[in-house]
Amino acid sequence: MTTTERDHLLTAIAGAFSLVIALGIGRFLFTPALPDMIAESTLTAISGGYLAAINYGGYLAGAMLAMAVPAHRARTAFWLALWVSVVTSLLMGLSTTFTPWAINRFLAGVASAIIMVNGSALVLGAMPNHLRARLGNIHYAGIGLGISIAALTVAFIETLHGSYATMWLACGALALILLPLLRRIPALPHAKHSQHERAPVNRSALGFLIASYTLAGFGYITSTTYLPVIAKAQLPGLDSAAFYTWLAVGLAAVPANLLWGKLASHTSERNALMTALVVQALGVSAPAWLPGLTGLVISGLLVGGTFTAVVALSMYCGRQLAPHAASAALGALTACYGVGQILGPVVTARLLESSGSFAPGLLGAAAALIGAAVLLVPLGKVRF
Repeated sequence: MTTTERDHLLTAIAGAFSLVIALGIGRFLFTPALPDMIAESTLTAISGGYLAAINYGGYLAGAMLAMAVPAHRARTAFWLALWVSVVTSLLMGLSTTFTPWAINRFLAGVASAIIMVNGSALVLGAMPNHLRARLGNIHYAGIGLGISIAALTVAFIETLHGSYATMWLACGALALILLPLLRRIPALPHAKHSQHERAPVNRSALGFLIASYTLAGFGYITSTTYLPVIAKAQLPGLDSAAFYTWLAVGLAAVPANLLWGKLASHTSERNALMTALVVQALGVSAPAWLPGLTGLVISGLLVGGTFTAVVALSMYCGRQLAPHAASAALGALTACYGVGQILGPVVTARLLESSGSFAPGLLGAAAALIGAAVLLVPLGKVRF
């Protein structure tokens, strides 16, 4: 490995830690910590769902803001969002009522989207084209790593009979410690050079990709919102089922991007993305057609093993389709993904209310993921 390649690798690792902070902790710590928050405060399952929706709304707002950030301000927006993510995580542990939690969850959602959009543009923009796909997979592996860290931290604190406040404060402190490692992420290399020939945006292909990514957001969020709840409902006598199911999601996500990246290098990014969406559909629907521990484990592994890869591959394709409008393209993708995330839990909750079962919602989410794969068929003619 040359010195330059080593520098690019370290930048990708720094990018991964930014997603540990923003998504693994700032966004997804809420899922394993929620049962303890309900047990120790006035929060209920219903109001906890509202907090989740508020966070998704913040994510959508943040994506819209990120699209408006000019290239030469991307690094500033990225660092401001990092600090917001760290501070709001710490404040979650210092709050005890719904209103401050709601404010924190909204701001955390805004920050996570900006870090996803502008941070990804910075990290991927620092890579030469021949390394971008491989090192981009390392960058997005930070989501799964963060989920695993959050799940293990919650489990460890629970064994010590600690509170939800300790969970948030411990993970917030870890995020603060990680911040100095992110200094090596540079500004966009073209940020100060606006007078050059720009490759045109492939608007038609980007439109199909955005539509696909919207359905992907709708499909995956059902599992990442309700999987621990489904585990407790199907296995009420196994208290650890929810934790281990959620941990399976995080652990499967860590190496997933590298494996899917290898598949993409042998086929194409589009083919790998289509395959990942179909596999994810099987995972999302597994508890419906295979109730019990086996179905839950299959669901956790298949969802965890695909959802970060879907993000990474979609973002890579989006950037390649709009190389000189990366923040706008990634922002549009992230915003529409956010729309899907908001709608997914709402539709599933309505179906649960009318049927008394999670099965219709899970099968509907799986159908959306299959639809997302079909929408990628027109990208077969695009050269990246």
